[in-house]
Amino acid sequence: MIKDIYISICVPAFNEEKTLRGAVEDLLEILHSKIRGLDIIIVDDGSTDSTPQVAVQLTRMHKNIRVIRHAKRMGIGASYRDALRIAWGDYFTWFPADHENSAREFILCLPYLKKGAIATCYHRGLDHRPYLRRFISRGYTALLNIIFRLNLKYYNGLTIFPLSALSSSASLCDGFFFTAENIIKAVRRGYKVIELPAPLRGRTSGSSSALTFSSFRQAISDILRILRG
Repeated sequence: MIKDIYISICVPAFNEEKTLRGAVEDLLEILHSKIRGLDIIIVDDGSTDSTPQVAVQLTRMHKNIRVIRHAKRMGIGASYRDALRIAWGDYFTWFPADHENSAREFILCLPYLKKGAIATCYHRGLDHRPYLRRFISRGYTALLNIIFRLNLKYYNGLTIFPLSALSSSASLCDGFFFTAENIIKAVRRGYKVIELPAPLRGRTSGSSSALTFSSFRQAISDILRILRG
């Protein structure tokens, strides 16, 4: 059964020449027969490898793929924001070009997409990343729950928003906190968060930049910015 919705998906990519094609093909294979329309927006965030060439090749193969090119690295949050500006869909989400997640997570979300709600996936108990990474992730979630007086299981999962929930409030964050920011703002505006358990596919190439010092510094800066706002 095809759900009568149109989804725009931002695929932020920084030096993901080895995984970008697989990530996009996963989206196309899993979603094309499940929804009315699919709009994929690859954002090349100043890559220095062959990521831009792979992105262009994909646009030539598929009419529903577009590319935004950053001349220099601007951050994953900025990539998300730029894709949102040109999104065509009724709903908007993102999908990492490192292909750590499976596009099947979106299939879990589809039945719950309705007015006044956002659907998101969490990986607690289904996450096979190193213990330290899981420990930090849980601590981060607990800290945000305390600061923003919420009780969510995860803030960095794949989250599908009605486009109206995002367009009514400009995103401020350039780093990895952008997902949490958008969820927090949606909750403040009265949206219900539907959390769904999903296994994490795991990376097959490269390493995450989420735990670098610069990422932590950016996250702290973004949290303070949201609190002031």
